[in-house]
Amino acid sequence: MTGQKESYPREIITVEKITEDSDEYRVVTVVNNEYEEKAVLAATAYMDAFNEGNTEKMSACINYPHARVGVNGQLVVSEDAESQTPPNFFEQFRKVYGWNHSCWDSREVIQSIENKVHLMVTFSRYRADGSKIGTFPSIWVMTRQDNHWGIKMRSSFA
Repeated sequence: MTGQKESYPREIITVEKITEDSDEYRVVTVVNNEYEEKAVLAATAYMDAFNEGNTEKMSACINYPHARVGVNGQLVVSEDAESQTPPNFFEQFRKVYGWNHSCWDSREVIQSIENKVHLMVTFSRYRADGSKIGTFPSIWVMTRQDNHWGIKMRSSFA
């Protein structure tokens, strides 16, 4: 029916698969309102773009300037898409780590207000044979900036 508001809470579900032949599993995120939903959808769109190796789509999921706090506490701020991901990032990432794809392990909204949502996420990186490179718990800060939901800041152990 048109004119009716969508009801919350609701679930955002992604289907993950470690290898072509492995069983699928589902990662479920409960959202309680429209802004949580839009923030989680921006995060899942980023992961999809990352797995495609599509830096243009990845950049569309980020709000700039973008900050990342790395495993050793270093802060890296990217002012724009060009400074976020080097042109040969995926070539090097595959060469150094043997990376093939990443999968969500969990996503949870831990705080939210109308223009900002904090997500606690965990993802794992895999090689093509399904062997795990690593599992990385992270906090992602999603913001609505100029009416666009994207990742504003990430703090991870990746």
